[in-house]
Amino acid sequence: MVDNVSVYIPAYNVAKFLSRTIDGVLAQTYPADEILLIDDGSSDATVDIAGRYPSVTVVRHDSNRGLSAARNTAFRTARNELVASLDADCVPTTDWLARLVPHLKDHRVVGVGGRLVESVRRTVADRWRCAHLRQEQGESLLRNTDFLFGCNNLFRKSAVIEAGGYNEVMRTNGEDADLSRKLRAMGRELVYEPAACVMHLRSDTIRSILDTSWRWGQYGIPLCPRDANVCFVLARSIYVNFRYTFLNLLRRDARLGRVELLGIDFLTLAYYPYRDFRRWRAAQVSPEVQIVSSAV
Repeated sequence: MVDNVSVYIPAYNVAKFLSRTIDGVLAQTYPADEILLIDDGSSDATVDIAGRYPSVTVVRHDSNRGLSAARNTAFRTARNELVASLDADCVPTTDWLARLVPHLKDHRVVGVGGRLVESVRRTVADRWRCAHLRQEQGESLLRNTDFLFGCNNLFRKSAVIEAGGYNEVMRTNGEDADLSRKLRAMGRELVYEPAACVMHLRSDTIRSILDTSWRWGQYGIPLCPRDANVCFVLARSIYVNFRYTFLNLLRRDARLGRVELLGIDFLTLAYYPYRDFRRWRAAQVSPEVQIVSSAV
């Protein structure tokens, strides 16, 4: 018996990637029963491109609500129990779904994730991303792993709904780790299948990679108290980022001889406190912005 699979692509201004991603889904040896494009308020040609594919159903948000909200919309909309996610800047190999689906024959398993392979390494920012923001767990199969990346995975819809879905406060980062944690707390199992590969099409500038890495690092870190003064906030930020981020980056790149990456390592010393200050400042104005990563 074939298990029907819904595949969704969360999308926000991804026109330059989208056709290759959809073509990759359509080329699967294990065909998707349903393909959903969750448009999160795009202002470019994303919706027009998706509309050229009769097999793609477009679901639109009136405004940009964030990645977590797009994921929740996909799970509410999907007609099948098995729901796969594919980021809009990822192209799957033709056997991607065929590698993921068999793991869910085991009813103890509620989610399985694949491996992201970086295909763009043109700039120093791209190479820094490849070194420090990897979205894979190696080349070996991992049963009962703690965490699945959001870029490509397959979940049981019923389990995700039972867990409460994705936390929409985490607009663009951390939502995958949070869901994995909740599923594990429920006693459910997750599997990492490296043979299920997707190719990453993303390219970065120094500014964009600094911003992305800061967002990754903010997951689960509480804000300073609202009555903390700016000197305390900046001093804490500089100390924490120096001790726990910069030194680790510097040691890793120096040990492996990645001299060209050291410049971006040093830039984190200024950029991370700057973003921490902006995040703290926004929370003084909007008290509801009180936790975690990328609400600011």
